[in-house]
Order: sequence, then C-alpha cells, then structure tokens
Amino acid sequence: MREKIVFYLNHERIEIAGAEAFQPLSTWLRYRKGMTGTKVVCSEGDCGACTVMLGWLNAHGKLEYRIVDACIQFLFQLDLCHVITVEGISEGGHLHPAQKAMVECFGSQCGFCTPGFVMALADLTEKAETHTSATIKDKLAGNLCRCTGYEAIVKAGLALNGIPSPKLLERFDRKAMEEEFNVLATHSVKIAGANGELFFKPQNLDEALKLRAALPQLKIVAGGTDLGVQHNKGKSLLTQVMFIAHLHEIAEVKQLGETLEIGAAANWSDVLAATEQHLPELHAILKIFAAEQIRNAATIGGNIINASPIADSLPCLYVLGARLVLTSISGTREVDINAFYTGYKRFDLQPNEILTKVILPLPANDATVGLYKVSKRRDLDISTVTLGLHLKTRAGKITEAQLAAGGVGATIVRLRSAEKALVGREWSEATFAQAGQIATSEISPQSDVRGSAEFRKVLVKNLFLKFYAERQPV
Repeated sequence: MREKIVFYLNHERIEIAGAEAFQPLSTWLRYRKGMTGTKVVCSEGDCGACTVMLGWLNAHGKLEYRIVDACIQFLFQLDLCHVITVEGISEGGHLHPAQKAMVECFGSQCGFCTPGFVMALADLTEKAETHTSATIKDKLAGNLCRCTGYEAIVKAGLALNGIPSPKLLERFDRKAMEEEFNVLATHSVKIAGANGELFFKPQNLDEALKLRAALPQLKIVAGGTDLGVQHNKGKSLLTQVMFIAHLHEIAEVKQLGETLEIGAAANWSDVLAATEQHLPELHAILKIFAAEQIRNAATIGGNIINASPIADSLPCLYVLGARLVLTSISGTREVDINAFYTGYKRFDLQPNEILTKVILPLPANDATVGLYKVSKRRDLDISTVTLGLHLKTRAGKITEAQLAAGGVGATIVRLRSAEKALVGREWSEATFAQAGQIATSEISPQSDVRGSAEFRKVLVKNLFLKFYAERQPV
C-alpha cells in the first residue's frame, strides 16, 4: 500500500503525502508551486479561469486527457494523473498556437479569464483540426469573460484552423508515465494527516466495499464537483475520504437491449455521448446543465447521491423508471429510484452500501418523452423548475403517463394525480391544460431567490402546454 499520491505536473514528477493532499489543485498550484497562470475567480467551477488539462488512465491503461476546473479538483483526486497547466503548453520560448491566436486576435483585456480560454482552445486543437464558430462556442461554454466579449476569442479559435503544429501531448513522455502509473495502480493508497485527515484509494471495487463496511464515515468522492464548492465556501471540509472515480468496473456506459447501464462513477461527458443517439431528450438537457469542464469530472452517481430536488437528471430517471444497484460486501440489491428518496437529502442507502450502477430503461418506440429545465439563464445555471413527461398513446388517446417535477418540494415529486388525469384522454390542448392545473395542486414549492412558490406553480402548468405544443404523439 502506498502512502503518497503520485502525479506529473507538466514535466515534473510530484509526490504528495499528509494533509497537503486535501488542498484544491488551484490553491496548491498558486501557493505551493508559485504557478499563478491558473487563475481563481469564482471557486465554484463556473467561470473556467482555472481550466487545466488532466490525463487519467482509461480502462486500457492509456492516458486520456480532458479539461477540468482546478478550483474544485482536490490533489487526492490526481493520483496517477498528468496535469498540464498554462505554463506547460509553450515550448522553447515559443507560444502555443492558442496563446498566439489570442494575442493576435486581441482576445484578452484584464487577463483573468485568458489562461482558461487558452487551455480550452489548446484542448480543442488536440481533439480536432478544424473548427467552426459553433464548435468553438460549445467548447468555450464553461469559460466566462467579463470585459472582452466573446467575438475576439471566437476569432482566435477560428484562426487556429489550418495552422500546422506538433500536438501538445506529443511533447510529454506519456509512455513512461503510463508504464509507471500502471505499475503503481496495482497498489492501494492510504494517506493520514496530522489532524485526523484520512484518504483511501482502493485498488478495486471489492476493496472499496470492505472499506465501506469497516469505515462507513468515509465520504465517498468521485468527481467531487459539488463537494469542492462546499469546501471552498467553508461549508463542508473534507477530511476522511474514499476515492472511487478510478474504478473502471463501475464507470462504464453501455446499452444492453432496451436499457442503458450506467456505472455510478461514469462522468457526464461519457453519459452525454451515450445518450445522443439512444435518449436525445436527456442529451439536450445534459448539454446545458453543465459545461465540459464539469461534465468531465462530475458523475451520475454523485448527482443521485447529492439528493438535490433540482438535480437536472432526476426527472428523466424518475419517469423512465431507473433502477439503482446498491452494492455491499453482502451482495447487491436494486431499488426503483421512485422509492429511493425518503425526504430532503435522505435516501434508502445503508451505511455499508455503495451506489454502483444505474439501469435506465430506454423509451419504447411508441413513447413520447419531454424533459424541461427552467432557470434564470439557459446554460449552466441552477434550475428553478424541472419537469419530465413520459407518455404512450394508442389511436390518439393516452394509455400511459409518468410525470415528475423538480424544484417544487423536498424531493422530486411524482405527479400521480396529473398522470391519472391524462390516461384515457385524447391528446389535446385541453387535456394537457387540465393536467397541468391538477399538477399544481400536487406540489409544495418554496419561494427563494430563483422564484416565488406561485411562480413555480405557473411554470409547471405552462410546461404541460409547452410539451403539448412541441410534441406529437407517436
């Protein structure tokens, strides 16, 4: 068992032990290494100023690189990882093409956001040779600029088209890193700090389950995006942790017959790719609920266990009847997600269990699905109200209905009375108007900064009409 985490920072090999492993990457870079190119603005993963590239070992033992927000990545998550910062992308005194394009296209003013944009553009050049305005804007959705505006930055991205340049990743000895990492991956990690800090990285799921049974107080962390925000705001300091994002056996996404089986440690980028063809309604929601930097780290299991009543994925899981696989050293059991939550932030998970898989039935050919998210801004914002609808029809009449709303109670709310009001009725505006009105009597929203209780009821009612206007029965 190792007592240190090991990673590479650009070309430098790093070993970390003790309480230092519990620092956010951005904090460590700036104050321990003096590498201030990685900026910190929001400390919430919203602005992208702290964007870095991380290379993790994939299931085949090869480094796979993705951009993430350094402010909500802890050092303990970086074991057997290659970290590339903005300081590491230039070579021999020459700027990386993304840096040069930002200079020549006047893509920077105050400069706080610039390194993050540069890192996102550098990653884009690694993934594709040509780019359109649309693909550039999509790539930069997780980067905010408060003074320049985005036109010059998009022009910088377009200026990268047709520029021959050696790939950034070819500058690093990835083969040597992979060889070392694959050897080290055969050992578990345990780090103890002087003030009670405790970190475990199990080698496999069996070991994780044994740790869960022996030390149920350990906080299970995979992407840690929400926990990172809480930590940075002083609301929840992580001190005793078990890390599981590296467990590929619970991170796979695959289609089996008429279901998607999604490992709980699968990140949202992988889920996004899997749903584009199989469940486009969920794909559209995932595109706007988080930027790439967040999707590359955050997991579906974390979204479920975080138990937020405004979690954007939950209405879909509810109306499609997702089943959760809960695993312990004693075996596994399945729980319908509709029965999983017992109250606000409370759920049916035993102290010795780990959520390992989500079994998501895909809509049948005769089903119509609608998923809606209402927020103050369309992209990358916390929901005010969410709604999921899953209906089947025959000869113009509704034969089955599953409805669920978020942001209107302590948990996601199944709208059972509205479901009954739809079944047996014709597919018409009057039918959906009546069901929407009935739905408002089933919810108990609160008033907060995102909207009043009455406003939320109006939203739910109007979303029924929006669904009718946008969808036609299959």
